[in-house]
Amino acid sequence: MTAKATSDAEHAVDLTARGGDTLTDKGGGEHHAVKHPTSYFDTLVHLVKGSVGSGMFAMGDAFRNAGLLAALPLTLLVGTACVYAQHQLITTAEVLSLRLGMKHPPDYAETAELTFRAGPGYFPRVATIARRLVNLFIIMTQLGFCCVYFVFVATNIRQVLNQHIVAIDVHAYMAMALVPMLLLSLVRNLKYLAPVSLASNVVMCAGVAVTLYECAKDGLPPLSERRLVAEWQRWPLFFGTVVYSFESICIVMPLRNEMKNPRDFSRPLGVMNVGSVFIGVLLVSLGSVGYLKFGDAVKGSLTLNLEQTSVLCQVLRVSLCLGIMGTYPLQAYVPIEILWPSIERRFRPLRHPALAELALRACVVLFTFLLAESIPRLNLFISLVGALSSSALAFVFPPLLDWAWRWHGDPKLSLRTHITNAVILAVGLLVTGWGTYAALKDIIEALATGIDDDSS
Repeated sequence: MTAKATSDAEHAVDLTARGGDTLTDKGGGEHHAVKHPTSYFDTLVHLVKGSVGSGMFAMGDAFRNAGLLAALPLTLLVGTACVYAQHQLITTAEVLSLRLGMKHPPDYAETAELTFRAGPGYFPRVATIARRLVNLFIIMTQLGFCCVYFVFVATNIRQVLNQHIVAIDVHAYMAMALVPMLLLSLVRNLKYLAPVSLASNVVMCAGVAVTLYECAKDGLPPLSERRLVAEWQRWPLFFGTVVYSFESICIVMPLRNEMKNPRDFSRPLGVMNVGSVFIGVLLVSLGSVGYLKFGDAVKGSLTLNLEQTSVLCQVLRVSLCLGIMGTYPLQAYVPIEILWPSIERRFRPLRHPALAELALRACVVLFTFLLAESIPRLNLFISLVGALSSSALAFVFPPLLDWAWRWHGDPKLSLRTHITNAVILAVGLLVTGWGTYAALKDIIEALATGIDDDSS
């Protein structure tokens, strides 16, 4: 997709803001210098690490909601659509950078605003709203990840410690996890979190391998014992979980922009395609093996289904919890970076900016903690985050941006392009609306019955 970005730019519209500032075409290409550019392999590792998390361990529950036969092709279909939309976003950003001669590559929100300003009809009128919505959904997605991390840590630690001490409610374990997560999130410089991040990523990747081994070591039941196609009413929860696990559109642009050769990111055998294939294999493997092994008893995290008395499984759960806690401040860093400039402008001048930023960080952690306390069902929380915010970022905005920059005079805006964009947009709206409704409905029922993830 990137290989044709230059030719796409030649047919791009003249990006002129309507009803606002004029955006002049300064020509040129990508004029940005990266102090420590990453290689192909480095970026591939970062992409995979960014997708190996709590969502992958929920794929068994996702396959339960769709059925074994239906889940396999649907997972591949959702993954393909996610990757296609990510290619659309990167191409749009490349065209924007080329036409405007930008000194720095635009981020997702900036791409949305500037591209909407060049679009037809009502697009320019909602350009500012588009930027704010993208930032809002990014914040919701990242804070959703943080909430899921609280639930993941609490439910897994509870299962380990309840074997050795008096049984304690899952909410108490969330409160215990609050202290280390809060302290880590108060670190303002990511450089000091690099060792923690590296250790967390190693632990998470090892955890996937150990989970697959534990599920398959004693053999798997025959396919006849599992549902091949589940009730269609459960499918929205499946889509929400898969989008949550697969969607990485918030990190693809920063990763590409940090590469020594950005064009290696989205060429046919580039980082995005190769990494997405590997991630897809992991998702399908964990989902199919997990559901085949445990059937309808599969829980919101496969780790909760593993042997409770096994030393290896207990070490696995504790290690994954430590890895998740180490990843939490990195996920919280994104919404803080988006919110902080607005707070600085709103309350300028700040007498103690460092203390104010620390207060913001503490508020973000406490907010995610309280939200996680209110919805202790891990699988439903993952489905809700995936359906509500991740789907909008992955499926709704990319086709709209593609339409906006291609609309005026682009010979490639064929009927096929219209149909493809319309289908992706329709799927995004369906998954967002239907998936959010289904997840909220089940969350309300779970709250009414008082069932948490570890006891279901």
